[in-house]
Amino acid sequence: MKLRPSTKLRLFLIAFAVVAGIFGIWFFSSLQWIPAGYVGVIYSASKGLEEKVYRPQALLVTWFRQLYIYPTMVRNAVYTQDPLAGEVKAADGILVTTSDNANTVFDISVLYRVLPEDVPLVFKTYGAIPLEDIQSQHIRRAVKDGASAIGSKFDVFQLMGASRIVASEALTEELRSRLKPKGITVERAMILGAHPSAEFSQRINSRVNSYTALQISQLQNQIAEINRQKSVVEADAQQRAKALAASGTVDKSLEILNLDLMEEAINRWDGSLSPFPKDGNQTIVVSGDKLVIPAVKK
Repeated sequence: MKLRPSTKLRLFLIAFAVVAGIFGIWFFSSLQWIPAGYVGVIYSASKGLEEKVYRPQALLVTWFRQLYIYPTMVRNAVYTQDPLAGEVKAADGILVTTSDNANTVFDISVLYRVLPEDVPLVFKTYGAIPLEDIQSQHIRRAVKDGASAIGSKFDVFQLMGASRIVASEALTEELRSRLKPKGITVERAMILGAHPSAEFSQRINSRVNSYTALQISQLQNQIAEINRQKSVVEADAQQRAKALAASGTVDKSLEILNLDLMEEAINRWDGSLSPFPKDGNQTIVVSGDKLVIPAVKK
């Protein structure tokens, strides 16, 4: 039985539609997206890991090939005792042993990233696991070991106080040396809050109380020194005041004596002027009646 041309065309169109549908389903199911801020690598069952790093794009991943994507933006790994903070919703603070043999849990934050050229190295190092698992397991282990190495150079009071910035910088360098060979680039590590034990909290309170008592004692000594200096200044001022008062009294007494002498001289003046001028350069002519020569006894 021969088919009519119209029937053949109809069957051909149906077969083409089925094949096109199957191809479309296969094509779109094999199409995977690499979003912005991520890069990808492809692992082939026959060839292994491809060296090419794929930038953000739509990529056709055929059978027996698997696409792995990694974020290249800076990520913040927070390891904290707060069960509601960080990527892992559990208490996962870092236990640090310091130089004074104190075991104290610290919150630590690590800013890190995976550079596009380091993605193949990360895959070879950690395998086909998500970066979130790398952060919660492998990076955390490196942070714990690095924090213990750095913590041995400080006592717990230094890590909780003024040396925290220095220790954070040292921890940053330590993590860079540990994680860079594995493809992880550490931007910065920060030692945050501490969670001391009850016994160590008592030591902290005791030291704080001793420090407060020392500060109070120093302030009291400063106040006593200021009062002593004040007493010395007041005594010196009083002594100078008395000396000035006595000096003023003497000057006034001499002035009164001069006035008394002048008054007495005025009372004794008979109204006649002295025949002797005050200028010693003038010639003095004395008449005989004014000159009195005392008689000389024989």
